[in-house]
Amino acid sequence: MKKSSFILLLAVYAAFFALGMPDGAFGVAWPDMRGELSLPLEMAASLVVVHSIFYSVTAGMEGRLAAKFGLDKLCGAGLVFLLAGILGFSFSPNLWGLMASTGIMGIGMGMLDSAANAFAAKHFSARHMSWLHCFWGLGGAVSPLIMTQMIVFFSWRAGYHAVFAVQAAATVFVLITIAKGLWAVSVSKKDDERRNSVHLGGDSGHRFLQARRYQVMQWIIFLLYVAVEYSVTFWTVSVLIESRGMNIDIAGIFPAVYLGFMVAGRFVSGYFAGKFSGTVMIRTGFLVSIVGLAILVFTDNIVGIVGIALVGAGFAPVFPCLMHETSRRFDPALLPKLVGLQVAAAGAGAASSTLLMGQVLAHISLEALFPMIILLVVVTFLLNEIIELAMRRK
Repeated sequence: MKKSSFILLLAVYAAFFALGMPDGAFGVAWPDMRGELSLPLEMAASLVVVHSIFYSVTAGMEGRLAAKFGLDKLCGAGLVFLLAGILGFSFSPNLWGLMASTGIMGIGMGMLDSAANAFAAKHFSARHMSWLHCFWGLGGAVSPLIMTQMIVFFSWRAGYHAVFAVQAAATVFVLITIAKGLWAVSVSKKDDERRNSVHLGGDSGHRFLQARRYQVMQWIIFLLYVAVEYSVTFWTVSVLIESRGMNIDIAGIFPAVYLGFMVAGRFVSGYFAGKFSGTVMIRTGFLVSIVGLAILVFTDNIVGIVGIALVGAGFAPVFPCLMHETSRRFDPALLPKLVGLQVAAAGAGAASSTLLMGQVLAHISLEALFPMIILLVVVTFLLNEIIELAMRRK
């Protein structure tokens, strides 16, 4: 690999790392943040919804923005907006300041997420796509640690200042690579694919899905899958504590195990991406996650921790493989538009899962969480199989 291509690869990894940081930091900062600003606990859901709206709308415009400005400039602009939102959070005097800052952050993350994913799907192998999303998970894992330490010794505002400093370093690095024109270099993935990945649509006989209904199915898959991920992340601890009477010191282990196995799973799945197709990786991931969810339906002790670990490991290859499969299933000329709409659908899934699943759990039972998630996973699995069946018929 050329030096310029290697530096570009590092820049994209840095962008994904930066993209993962805000969510993890917010979860840790919220208790102190809402206490200082005298906000109710449930106001966090409102901030998530505002963020998701701006995120989804911006991502949905990706196709037009990419055609006008290019994916490299959108990544750079997304990082700048993200920085502005984080800095705004750190100085917000009230709820309106948080609302404005989370909207700015949503614009930045929607722009960055869709542009970086479109660029990676177009130029990098399935292996790198998996590892890029592993770095997203690392960003999400590092930021809570930074925020926790800063809260212990200083305050949540200092925590956001620290996160801002890390983000600023990543942003400056990415902007330098853009200014030097490295993103304009055509990054050939031919050799990488030959060694490490299944070649996707490179032969002259490859045919893409043309019917719009398959694009819509792809969007629905992203909406449902991210809704599933957010439901596990957002509601598992509530079920364990409020419905099953588990102590917080034990319940708190579950999300850490879930995220840890997801990050590790994405790192490992990067190696297997060179040996198995994306379809096989997605199928395997869904089946492993269903086994883990079934364990969580019936148990909440140490076996339950095994269950949540299987869920994290199962989910690990799904999102990056689904994103990479877009370049095999659909015309590459449509890639920026389709990836943008997929990211927009993912944002809608995050917002809807926070609100709608909360209503189900409040009015039916907290124990409905894991059966509902299993149902959504099965539906998502079946929709993906329908698209794969259409690909085999081409």
